[in-house]
Amino acid sequence: MKTNENTLKVAIYVRVSTEEQAKEGLSIDAQIDKCQAFCHARDWKVFKIYKDAGFSAGTLNRPALELLLRDAQEKKFSIILVYKIDRFSRKLKDLIMVLEDLKEKNINFTSVTEQIDTTSAMGEAFFQIIGVFAQLERGMVKERVELAFDRKIKFGEALFRAPYGYVYQNKKLVLDPENSEKIREIFEMWSQDIDYKEISNKFKIPVSTLYQIIKNQTYLGKIKYRGEIYKGKHKPIINEELFNRANKI
Repeated sequence: MKTNENTLKVAIYVRVSTEEQAKEGLSIDAQIDKCQAFCHARDWKVFKIYKDAGFSAGTLNRPALELLLRDAQEKKFSIILVYKIDRFSRKLKDLIMVLEDLKEKNINFTSVTEQIDTTSAMGEAFFQIIGVFAQLERGMVKERVELAFDRKIKFGEALFRAPYGYVYQNKKLVLDPENSEKIREIFEMWSQDIDYKEISNKFKIPVSTLYQIIKNQTYLGKIKYRGEIYKGKHKPIINEELFNRANKI
């Protein structure tokens, strides 16, 4: 990423937890001094210093970091500078996510003590490596989700929120005593060609929801996943014959 040296504004981020400060002496002031000296040596202008004292790097939910990222959204600075990369985050996934977002905004990331400086040509390669890891992480997340879905299908579990007429109990779909009979009546009325507006008004259900109900094979005790229909473990509300009549099959 190319940046005009004359307009470089640096956001310094420093962080320490109480335990670390006592154990390792990584004080906020010491980090600030090192970062300011780093900027001075390069004629970089310090835009603002963001300080999180007593916060762990295990999460991005830190007041100063959240403010820094909001300011990054508005492109108020050109570089984020940290004394050490673990001051920013100890989780690779969080670091990758933030750096990808910074790259899109043409904001560089630099560490005083490590060979991480995305203002250089080597930094371009670093971002490419980060991108590979980001793609890998997304792929792994997708695989984990698909494996979880496949397992649910194997055991006949529903994958999405409970449709009207059902509720979840212990992660299983069970009949909703109050509304399951309404579903059966909706199908009966629809199969008799009763005007959809009359049905909608009677049950106080939007017309769009009504159409979704009539097409939903969950009410047959089935589950749809990736375009395929599977037998579920939940109890059906209607039978095949009524479903087919309602859908003119």
